[in-house]
Amino acid sequence: MIPRKAFLTRLGLDALYFSAIYNLFKPAWRGVGLIFTLHHVAASKVDTQAEFSPNRILTITPEFLERTIIQVMAAGYDIVDLSEARRRLVEKDFRRRFVCFTMDDGYQDNFSTALPIFRKHNVPFTVYVSTGIIDGTAILWWEHLEDIVQQHDRISITLAGQQFDFQTSSTEEKYRAFDAMYWHLRGLNQANQQAAINTLLREFDIDPAQLCRQCAMTWATLAELAQEDLVTIGAHTVSHYALSKLSPAEVRDEVATGRKLLADRLGKMPAEHFAYPFGDAGSAAQREFEILAGLDFVTSTTTRKGLLFPEHRDHLQALPRVSLNGDYQKDRYVRLFLSGAPFALWRRFRKLDVQ
Repeated sequence: MIPRKAFLTRLGLDALYFSAIYNLFKPAWRGVGLIFTLHHVAASKVDTQAEFSPNRILTITPEFLERTIIQVMAAGYDIVDLSEARRRLVEKDFRRRFVCFTMDDGYQDNFSTALPIFRKHNVPFTVYVSTGIIDGTAILWWEHLEDIVQQHDRISITLAGQQFDFQTSSTEEKYRAFDAMYWHLRGLNQANQQAAINTLLREFDIDPAQLCRQCAMTWATLAELAQEDLVTIGAHTVSHYALSKLSPAEVRDEVATGRKLLADRLGKMPAEHFAYPFGDAGSAAQREFEILAGLDFVTSTTTRKGLLFPEHRDHLQALPRVSLNGDYQKDRYVRLFLSGAPFALWRRFRKLDVQ
């Protein structure tokens, strides 16, 4: 089952594509480059027919990743690493359009499944690592929430003062419950969110470290990945908190500690590139952009949707990305993304979203 929002978005994208209207946007809106966001590449987690799978948006199949790489190359784009993308922006070298591939968090399938595909096509990519996920101290609460809703036909729980009572027998009921609790948790300040997540884990007897052990790379695997010439290791904090919910001192500590752990454990120079956890406008905005600039990262990427334009040279701590999303694994959608048309409409024809 595809959630209603994704279903309606697909209808809009298909109308844009099959009408060929998207071609009208290309001259002005395909920009100079594009940064793709990925999380998981794993066939076993992707089932578009699954009745309830809200987090499947974070997973694409190996076949779709490979088709995307081939399509990007066939369209005449250079696939470059983030340092080269930055150079082109700063030096205004826009002779050829470019694409970057980035992967968030540090999951095992980045090494076991994605790496061989990138290596096969000699394509560079960046893995932004949240060190707490590697250590098992971070909590992948959105995954735990999906499992809880999946495994129960009724849920009754109080989270940060709000009572949730849901019948969760049907798929529709499960989505309703998941969405309500997910967005409630996302909207809480960090202290209340952490307390609510702890309540959720305690109520349903969940060990959060176990999931990290199952899905994350080990330090040994990450060290092996970091030796690959095609791979850039970027920073992604320690605990994967939305930075907007932290004090400035806490933001600096989360970012600097994660960066130092990566350098110490991997024997590498400190990471130059950073990705904001969650990365939407509610999780990272002007305050966070200024803090990251002060920590001397040369680029920082958001999950705000969009392509890169020459004007982004002045906003290197607020770079947009385009998600390779598990609900949109069609070659025609990649073609649309490269045209820039969906994002021109999404942003009401504004090239920058950096506030």
